[in-house]
Amino acid sequence: MKKVEVISSSFVLITLLASMTFALSAQAQGNNNPNKLHGSPVYVMNILGKKSDWNGQGDYSNPDRRTIFVPQNTTEWYEQSGITPGTCGNLTADGSILLWMTSGPEFAVLDGNAFDDGNASLQIEKGRYYVYVVALAKPGGNSILDGWYYDNEGSACYRLGELKKIPREKGQPIWVSTTDLFYITWEQLLALGYTEADLILYFGEEQAGQSIWIFDFLQFLEDTYGDTDYYFWKLDNNGNKHIQLRFYK
Repeated sequence: MKKVEVISSSFVLITLLASMTFALSAQAQGNNNPNKLHGSPVYVMNILGKKSDWNGQGDYSNPDRRTIFVPQNTTEWYEQSGITPGTCGNLTADGSILLWMTSGPEFAVLDGNAFDDGNASLQIEKGRYYVYVVALAKPGGNSILDGWYYDNEGSACYRLGELKKIPREKGQPIWVSTTDLFYITWEQLLALGYTEADLILYFGEEQAGQSIWIFDFLQFLEDTYGDTDYYFWKLDNNGNKHIQLRFYK
């Protein structure tokens, strides 16, 4: 009787530990929706992947729209469309579309169709944000994106952060923070040839050594040198039909 009780108790304990392990594992891999951290987003935009021969109708420069259309498979689309990928210094947009981003008085889609030339455009309301992306819809796709600064005068491009992988696997969608792609580090600024004295004069002593919001940096270039430079995402899409982009204050 005691042996049975011991075995029974051990079984219950093992079952309990297994269920706890499963629960912790599920929690670790489960819903990491950024709403839990930052509340409701101030802007949501959907990047919709379409087949390479897609030819939509309508106006894609309507600033009130919340969608941008891109190829579901960007490499395949380039091969079939005959469009030559753009180049920028050390960057060639092979297999990728470019999502250009500017700063303005409000959020607005300026060009919602990447199928005509491999480019799309989004205006971001002035301010600083936490930014996240996620792949939704049917599992099986994946995307890679990264953020770039385009020096228009020097015709050169500089990557601002690490590549971000946006997978759509089975189970809960996985949100990926891309906030760091909107910042240029102090070290990068110095490597580009800007002096600490000039940077501190413009941004303030308290900002020394800190990363700078990309649109603050572009404003610095315009105010200090009269330069008009740009920021964009390079998006390599491999099967994702729906990528959602969220901005949080």
